[in-house]
Amino acid sequence: MRPLDLDALARARAETINLVQWLARIANSYVPASPLEERLYLEYRPASATFVTKPFDNNLILALHMPTLEMQFHEHKKAVPHIFDPEERSPAEAEAWLLVELLHRGIDPAKFSKKLPYNSPGLMTGDATDHSPQSCQQALAQLTAWFRKAAAILDATAWTSGAEHTCIVCWPQTLDLSCASNIGSTRPDAGFSPGDAENPEPYFYRGRPASNGSGVGKGRSILTASELLAASDPAATAFAFLTIAGA
Repeated sequence: MRPLDLDALARARAETINLVQWLARIANSYVPASPLEERLYLEYRPASATFVTKPFDNNLILALHMPTLEMQFHEHKKAVPHIFDPEERSPAEAEAWLLVELLHRGIDPAKFSKKLPYNSPGLMTGDATDHSPQSCQQALAQLTAWFRKAAAILDATAWTSGAEHTCIVCWPQTLDLSCASNIGSTRPDAGFSPGDAENPEPYFYRGRPASNGSGVGKGRSILTASELLAASDPAATAFAFLTIAGA
């Protein structure tokens, strides 16, 4: 978890956000009709450090594995052999891989759309630039560690509220994590961010974001990675911070 190389973390975050958008596009194109927000959000599985879409077309999901950022389809809860390694591969190649995989499974590729229902500036497009997870490998490993620890804290806060079943939800436009439980809907007003333009460190937050979707809005508080790393018990500090949000 130490030290915090913010430039490297920013590169790792950008690589992850760019590739996670393929999961969002698949979800938006194929996940059965439901409220847009629910259709788009991804599940984060901390045990395997994997982001996955909701199931579509007879129990098919698309997964993104950290820290390699490899993409892989899972069919009937089993991983299929063909993996997309993004290293030195362009967004155009990622799209081509997706379309071929869909076609092989009898899914109409014509229904696939790259259009996203939100604005996500700075995304890579076409074949002019290649992905390079290996150039920020250590930062991706560190980011993976933050996601896993954050998921554990979010899960613990949900259990203290009486939840028996929880799911860690990822919002693809920002990579924010929050917790969904059996006693209520997701709580986007309390969660974890891997960082953003305004706050480059990973941080926990409570309260609503600013009007632009990131940063500190009115009544919003954050607990940064630096503050956590300086605490004698980072996990207890984060837990206490989020518990106040649910009080």
